[in-house]
Amino acid sequence: MKKSIIFILTFCVLCSSLSLFCSAAFTSSFETDAPIAYLVSSDEDATVIYDKNSEQKCDPGEIVKIVTGILAIENCTNLSETVTASETAIHTVERYRTTTAGILVGEVMTVEELLHCMLVYNAGDAAEVLAEYIAGSRSAFIDMMNDFAINLGLSDTNFTNPIGINEEGQYSTAKDIAVIFNYCMNNSAFSQIISTFLYEMPATNKYTQPRYLKTTNNLINSGIGDYYFKYVKGGKSGYTSALNCNCVSIASKDGYNYICVVMNADNKDYDADNVSENMSFVTSKKLYEWVFENIKLREVANVSTYVCEVKVRLSDDFDYVSLVPAENVNALVPAGVNAESVFIEPISEITAQETDAPVKKGDKLGRAVIKYAGESVAEVDLVADFDVERSTFKFMLDKLVNVIKSPIFIIIALIIVIFIVPLCLISYRNKQIQRRKQRRKAFENNEKRG
Repeated sequence: MKKSIIFILTFCVLCSSLSLFCSAAFTSSFETDAPIAYLVSSDEDATVIYDKNSEQKCDPGEIVKIVTGILAIENCTNLSETVTASETAIHTVERYRTTTAGILVGEVMTVEELLHCMLVYNAGDAAEVLAEYIAGSRSAFIDMMNDFAINLGLSDTNFTNPIGINEEGQYSTAKDIAVIFNYCMNNSAFSQIISTFLYEMPATNKYTQPRYLKTTNNLINSGIGDYYFKYVKGGKSGYTSALNCNCVSIASKDGYNYICVVMNADNKDYDADNVSENMSFVTSKKLYEWVFENIKLREVANVSTYVCEVKVRLSDDFDYVSLVPAENVNALVPAGVNAESVFIEPISEITAQETDAPVKKGDKLGRAVIKYAGESVAEVDLVADFDVERSTFKFMLDKLVNVIKSPIFIIIALIIVIFIVPLCLISYRNKQIQRRKQRRKAFENNEKRG
């Protein structure tokens, strides 16, 4: 398997066609065996590094328990509170084919113990007990789950049960799961539990001996070399009812933090060793190895970079102003890429084609997309690089021309031409006629006196 991974990674680097942008990206040359895979930075920029069908709705399977877990934590005042497993909760689980921690009716456990059973060992009985305890009933808890998704702004997710059994109407996407997991990891109790490799379940009123529960997330299992990746800080794995593999995890190294979601993956003999591998783990590890080796935070634009020019009117000094990035921009890009390796393209719809003086250095006149290998990696505002003073004479002349061209001026001019001018002409003509009459009358009077 190692040789196959090295070959794929080398091929991807040589192709150099990584697609990166803050909303979505897909590296078409980077092939994975999983039908759905999504790798995104969990830092503030939330840059998508790899995207393969991340918006495809599918069965989220048992990783639904991360929602059950975070809701239990957030709606419980004390994780040491004790819970008694009801007959309803336990019998509900018995109807399904799912992993259990062997919880018995009437068994008393703390919320924290139940959370470890569910998030570490993937126990469905613990999920049912917690759901009933937190909301009072299973149906009320499912309503809480869907309200939670709505509050996170997730439109492609819907829940019908708290344990991850495939039912009509229960679906999500890799992108939504990443948002949910990123939210969950900001809770210290959740992140601590989800990172546990082996949990010792204390004796209870039903069990005299402790139970030892090992994580189902084999990315943190150092005993399985095909899956283990030492930088993974936690995660949740599980199966769907169709026995496909799902996994969501987080890894951190050298200040870089990524969330990886793999869904609908197969179990197959990936490396020809006569043993079937869980491809959700194989794919996650491969993506983590690749991203930490090849993707770095680099400056891709700085405030001194010339981007374009905008025409300037009403100035004696300049007929244009240069636009530059409003700030230095860093982005996750392939190692070796820098500001000289990218192309900054103004967004024509929101970048001025022409402006009037005065212009001050730093005035925002547009926005640009920063591209590498033809794909967007970031966006930045564009600002004027220098001052442009206004000419008073050109400004006043422009105002006069605008007045002349204005609709009101044109209407007044038409009124004058159509009505007032003819009236003036008629009045002038009448006055002329009157003068002629007066002159004629005066002449006639003179003739009579003579």
